[in-house]
This record gives sequence, structure tokens and C-alpha cells, in this order.
Amino acid sequence: MLSRVRLDEIFGENTMKFPVTQRFWTWFTRPLLLVGLLLTIPAFYLLLGGTTDITELAGRSLYAASALLMLVDTGLQWQKNRNQKRRSGKLALDGVIIAGCLLSIVFTGEAWGTLEWLLRLALVAVILLRLATLVLQHMKPSHLVQMIVLALLMLSSAGAGFYWLEPNVHSYANGVWLAFTTIATVGYGDIVPSTPASKIFAVFIVLLGYAMFSIVTANIAALFVEEEEANLEKQLHADIRHLSREVAALREELRSRDRLFLEKEKARELKQAAQTE
Repeated sequence: MLSRVRLDEIFGENTMKFPVTQRFWTWFTRPLLLVGLLLTIPAFYLLLGGTTDITELAGRSLYAASALLMLVDTGLQWQKNRNQKRRSGKLALDGVIIAGCLLSIVFTGEAWGTLEWLLRLALVAVILLRLATLVLQHMKPSHLVQMIVLALLMLSSAGAGFYWLEPNVHSYANGVWLAFTTIATVGYGDIVPSTPASKIFAVFIVLLGYAMFSIVTANIAALFVEEEEANLEKQLHADIRHLSREVAALREELRSRDRLFLEKEKARELKQAAQTE
């Protein structure tokens, strides 16, 4: 089935019965929110692993930029949906994330206490949930190209994250390898996260990455099932057309027999009339 898809149908606006894709960027209807959520990831690790005032300032700045972008996006969405009686629960979730980003700017000490750890991890979990609802909700079997692109981007980004956070990773290639083994839950043990930052990063990479790659593999399998269904539907249509032709031939035969019967009846009546005379 994929061989029958033209390139303009993959990357353009033309669609098949089950389109492989539409325009890639039409997924991201809220780019400000997406960028704001993504900025919180380096902000968290800059504050976690930062040992200088510059890294701490960079982390605070990223949190501030993230809060500003999400605040603008939330305001636009509120304005857009102001006439609706029911507000979306996602806007409330966005408000929680904005508040958490602002608190992360204010309350940053030299060492995080237990309560601060719990609150920051809870914020990261909420951000992960919001990213999943923002991106994964657009994934459909017809969007295999986008899913593969996102999976590769996630893998490459996770590799860069491990290269930055894990001291045992000495190259970007090793970082990508650690990211792949983490996402695939293989666990060869040749390279393992050893610092608190890389361990926390691995937890969230597993949660999001495993879901992403599971969807990719499931939709690849769905393509084969879809092709099998298409072949079955094609065969069914062929059988229906053949049956229709047989029914039409039978109808024509019955009509011919009716005409022949009427002609014989008419001839018999004429013969009887001639004999009576």
C-alpha cells in the first residue's frame, strides 16, 4: 500500500482514503505552549546540576521564558474559548505549570531539600503529562511519517541529554546508545546512569520514549493489517461485481424465457381462433 502513495500525498495536502500524512506543522496548533514546555527540560537540569552562578541564571531565565510563553498561549486560548460554558481542563493544567515555573525561579537554594525535590519532580511529571497530551493526541495510523520523525528527534535529544548529564558517557554516540537501551528497556549494562540528574532523566525518558516507540511499532503493524484489509475489501468488491453480473445474466435469461412463453401463448391463441372460425 505504501508503494502506491505519491510523494505529494506524503508531504502535501492531497490525501488518500487513509492519508499517510498531512502537513507536518499542522499538528502543532499551539507552538508557544510546545516551546515553553520544552524549555523547562534544560531549565530543570541547569538548576539541578549547575555549580556556577551562570548556570543558575540560565536555568532561571529559561524558566522565566517558559512561563512567559505559556502565559501568552494560555491567555490566547482563554480569549478564544471565553464564550464556552465549560473551560478546558488543560487550561487549568497549563496554569499549574506556569505557577510551578514561577516558583522555580523564586525558590532556588544551594541544595534542594526533600520537599523541594518532591515539588520539582511533581512539576516535571505534570509537564511530561502535558507534553504527552499535546503531541501524542495527534498521532494516528495515517501519521506514520510524523511519528517516526518525532521518535528520531526524541532519541537524538535523549542522547544529547545523557551526553550532558552522565559523566560515563564520553561521546554523543554513546549517549544515543544509552538513550536507545533506556527507551527499549534492554539494559545491557555497558553504560548506566550514575548521577542523580541522569537517573531522573532516564526515568522520564523511559516513560515518554517507551510510549512513543510503542505507538510507532503499533502503527507499523497497523499498516500491514490495513493492507490486508484493503486486499480483502478489493476481493470482496470483485466478488460483488461478479455476483452482480451473474444476477444480471439470470435476469436477462428470465426475460428471454418470458418473451418466448408469451410468443408461444399468442401463437396458440391465434391457432385456436383460426380453428374456431
